[in-house]
Amino acid sequence: MVQFDPSIGCNDSQSGIRDIINMIVEHFISLAIQMPQRLDSPTGDYLVEIKDQFQLFGKIQGITNNLDKIETYAKEFLD
Repeated sequence: MVQFDPSIGCNDSQSGIRDIINMIVEHFISLAIQMPQRLDSPTGDYLVEIKDQFQLFGKIQGITNNLDKIETYAKEFLD
């Protein structure tokens, strides 16, 4: 029997590939929340800019779609 270690998807211990990648993306976005003010301007913050970055959310959706494909291919391989 073939098993993936770590698992391809999410698992209870949050150590699966999808868990790890989601955590990286969430940490990246949380950096914008932690920055109290922009470094290049005396006003504003990064969170507003992050929310307006439709390309960023498109890339995140692309990552999610690719993870879905990987899980599908892995399941087909195991079957």
